[in-house]
Amino acid sequence: MTRQRRSTEPAASAPGDPMPETPPVLQDRSYLAYLRPTPRPFLHFVSGHFPPATRTQPHSHPCIALHGCLDGPLTLCSPQGENSLEPGVFYLIGPGLRHSWRNDGRHTAATLSLLLDTAHPGHWPVGAGIHSCCRDLAGRVGSGSLTRFSTTSDRELHHSYWLAADHLTAEQPREPLVLVGVLLALLGQVRERIGGARPTVPADLDAAQTIRRLLLARVRDRLSLGEIAREVGMSTTRAKEVFRAAFDCGIMTYFNHLKIWQAKRLLADPALSVEQVGHELGFSSASYFGRAFLKHTGKTPSEYRRGEDRKE
Repeated sequence: MTRQRRSTEPAASAPGDPMPETPPVLQDRSYLAYLRPTPRPFLHFVSGHFPPATRTQPHSHPCIALHGCLDGPLTLCSPQGENSLEPGVFYLIGPGLRHSWRNDGRHTAATLSLLLDTAHPGHWPVGAGIHSCCRDLAGRVGSGSLTRFSTTSDRELHHSYWLAADHLTAEQPREPLVLVGVLLALLGQVRERIGGARPTVPADLDAAQTIRRLLLARVRDRLSLGEIAREVGMSTTRAKEVFRAAFDCGIMTYFNHLKIWQAKRLLADPALSVEQVGHELGFSSASYFGRAFLKHTGKTPSEYRRGEDRKE
């Protein structure tokens, strides 16, 4: 089982909310890795980490659930069939639909899950549009329904989804108001998409997504910028331009961020030494791995591992 990063804070409620202050109890905490307290209409903003060969128990929720993939592949199983999720894919699951997760991959997979209590959205100003948004979603996402979303070709939704993931998995939580703003933006965009609105897709987004998919698939390899460009059939200059336009960062910065994300997960395995983790992720030496990890996290790999051990 993965190391736990559960918050000890109670779930937050909007002032004056007549509904119970605590959300329904999570039925299964076996794979809970991260939890952030949020105000209504958001409940149980969590991430689950599922080791290889994991099969969770079927369960359902009394309200709408947003279940997505942060690191896959993962299979979402329901009476409607089996749905394969890659990073950036998520589903809106209607109340009462029984579902479960299965990891058939070779590495630990990670999810992002958010419950939406559309019946009791809390006390928000009328002009905020949150009550009307919740009513609309409740009318469109019926009991037992399953609606798929992919952020791959939707730059706006991609940004909000991964920004929410960054807030959820941050070692040092940001200001709660910032997180709520991110979740509200994601909620509004989901409502627009489910209502039929389609974003304007930049012409070069497909090219940028091709690069991103390569980085996700080859995160354990040692790749240079030139090799990445050749793999996707572009010049180095062109690859850098389209990727930065789509994701607001450089290709190698993004690649290293993915490697550090994987490194945190591998460091949770006491059977692997720090040197082995660095080698697994394609770093040329233990010292280079240590410098890169320190730059991204503010800690050396050994310091990070000791801190995780103290959380046990």
